[in-house]
Amino acid sequence: MKILAVALLLLAPAAGSAQDFYGTRPLGMGGAFRAIATGNDAIELNPAGMSLFRHYSIEAHYLGTPKWRAEDGPYEHVIHASVVDNQTQQFATGLAYTRIERGDSKQGNRVDLAFSFPLSDNLLLGLDVYYLNFESDPKDRYLDAVTVDVGMLLRTDFGLSLGVVGYALTNPADYQEHPLSMAAAVAYSPFRSLVIGFDWFINFQRPKDLTDLAGAKETAFGYHFGAEYLVLGQMTIRAGYWIDKARPGESEQYWSAGLGWVSETLAIDAGYRGSIHHGYDGTFGVAVRMFQ
Repeated sequence: MKILAVALLLLAPAAGSAQDFYGTRPLGMGGAFRAIATGNDAIELNPAGMSLFRHYSIEAHYLGTPKWRAEDGPYEHVIHASVVDNQTQQFATGLAYTRIERGDSKQGNRVDLAFSFPLSDNLLLGLDVYYLNFESDPKDRYLDAVTVDVGMLLRTDFGLSLGVVGYALTNPADYQEHPLSMAAAVAYSPFRSLVIGFDWFINFQRPKDLTDLAGAKETAFGYHFGAEYLVLGQMTIRAGYWIDKARPGESEQYWSAGLGWVSETLAIDAGYRGSIHHGYDGTFGVAVRMFQ
């Protein structure tokens, strides 16, 4: 019963490409996670979620994309580590480090420092301040900037959660991968072992011409659908679908799936996101989560 209780805390949102990092759990759920926002993935997707319940957690992720965006595209490696503390003070604090290596086309680091504050029993506010340091070839683009995300999360007593997040609000001028953007999300848990999510992502600075990233911009949208189901108190099954019209260049659609195992103090996750239209640009992820 204790294992089941821990697992449900990690699952339930409210029981009782313009994004450079999606954790392994959101990856398996089509990115539909901003109104769920449990675990350390909340740091990047909706920092308000760090205050959902009292916990201390450490996570490590590896994500790989063998053919990034093209048949002859580079192999992208993403290494991520994070810690969230919501035990030692009245607000939650999160710290994350992400390293991205994408052949010769992109390499660099992202460091996040996030905070979450409960405004009431059901309304949470989150802030993520993060440093971006990336080099991008062959166009010799260099990014060295600090920007801010702000999120809110409303949870109800009947299983419904609503989330809204603003990204890159101080505008680091990286219109390709860190544009000024926002998301609105809803999640519903009809019973204790199932959660269903939908996220609507809005990119306000999608370049109309990829050869002129500082030129004219347009508003574009992405749609994320996902679900997570707890089986026998310890196994999780995830699935999702992602319609990405927000990213620069051609729009894309993805399917995703994931599996997980959770105990009282440890969870292991795996996820995969594959393209609907072609065989490249598929991403796999694995993660280990420790908590108390």
